[in-house]
Amino acid sequence: MKFFSRLTSVITVLGVLFTTTAQADEDVRISIDQGVSVAQPIAVVPFKANGGVPADVAQIVADDLRNSGKFTPLERSRLPAQPASAGEVNAEQWTNIGIDNIVVGQVSPAGGGYNIAYQLIDTLGTSGSAGNVIAQGSFNVSGAQIRLGAHTVSDQVFEKLTQIRGAFRTKIAYVVQRGVSSYELRVSDYDGFNAFTVVSSKEPLMSPEWAPDGGKLAYVTFENKKSQVVVHDLRSSARKVIGALKGHNGAPSFSPDGSRVAFASNQDGLLNIYVTGVNGGTPRQLTSNAGNNTEPSWSPDGGSILFTSDRGGSPQVYRMSASGGGASNLGGSGSGKISADGKSLIMVSGDKIVRRDLVSGSTETISSTFLDESPSISPNGTMVIYSSTKGVSKVLQLVSADGRFKATLPGTGGGQYKFPAWSPYLTKQ
Repeated sequence: MKFFSRLTSVITVLGVLFTTTAQADEDVRISIDQGVSVAQPIAVVPFKANGGVPADVAQIVADDLRNSGKFTPLERSRLPAQPASAGEVNAEQWTNIGIDNIVVGQVSPAGGGYNIAYQLIDTLGTSGSAGNVIAQGSFNVSGAQIRLGAHTVSDQVFEKLTQIRGAFRTKIAYVVQRGVSSYELRVSDYDGFNAFTVVSSKEPLMSPEWAPDGGKLAYVTFENKKSQVVVHDLRSSARKVIGALKGHNGAPSFSPDGSRVAFASNQDGLLNIYVTGVNGGTPRQLTSNAGNNTEPSWSPDGGSILFTSDRGGSPQVYRMSASGGGASNLGGSGSGKISADGKSLIMVSGDKIVRRDLVSGSTETISSTFLDESPSISPNGTMVIYSSTKGVSKVLQLVSADGRFKATLPGTGGGQYKFPAWSPYLTKQ
């Protein structure tokens, strides 16, 4: 009962935050470019549907696990059986084809919505006995939240098997440009579904970034015929200009505690990094007399800020104290961001996305597309979304942090898709 209540409250919180303006349309869709041959095999059996169901819950779960780059779900045509509960599972039947874990479940009408019940079963016996249920849950969702319910299953299965918190109930923000005078700041589920427009403008919109609580977005707007940094409350739709210095203002980034926003401005001719309060105030300048400095990004502990600077002759990523000063060169060529666990640095190098292990110092290229830019890391650090050029279009790309799984998120409605930003966790667990 406690488990049911906790999940119900989680789904209710997400509903209050986003469903007032969300529509069930699909803005981008995931198209696999490169799978992972060494990912862990798993079977997600079609959930038994007791009555009509508006979405294929098991397929959503399988897609989530595949998109993480850590699992290879068994194709449905190869399933040896379709059990709906642990009692119907013949463990040997699954281990004989190399499947150590399977997910089974049921979806039933309940209270005007649906009850989703699932079980994760260990068929190999690593938990002590083959056929053991190692995770399970049952919770109610409305019809409009059926995908959210499926992502909840995915999060719990992913965490049980990897010991890493799942991030399938997160969102992405991005800008869609159609023509020369149509811009939309959009938000969708991480996989492109349930997209809605936060703001539309005839003037450019750029560089959205999420507040740590997921309730606000900072972005750049040219609506007043000059670039300004705006903080937009997603609950109330209230907007406040917090960066409007002379000249260009751009590249906002929230501090980890949400109280401050760093941004770049060229009010003195060269771009420099400034910090102001989340509700505005007098910005404090952190860099000066050292070339152009832009793209600030806070470290997870809030003690330092990464930024891009050409002070050495060409754009590279630097790190300085959050109060300014003590800048050190980290290399690359821009857009540096540190993962939430502090172990990895994601940045642009040349026209590719690279990941540097901050423990060992090793660096590897994780993207293989063209003119890659604007990387953003999932809150659990396992995936990166970024923008690239495909033909004459800007499209969103998804890549696992180890570079082994790659997918394109082409827009379904035409236009240029750019400036992706991955939300923080939007649930307590």
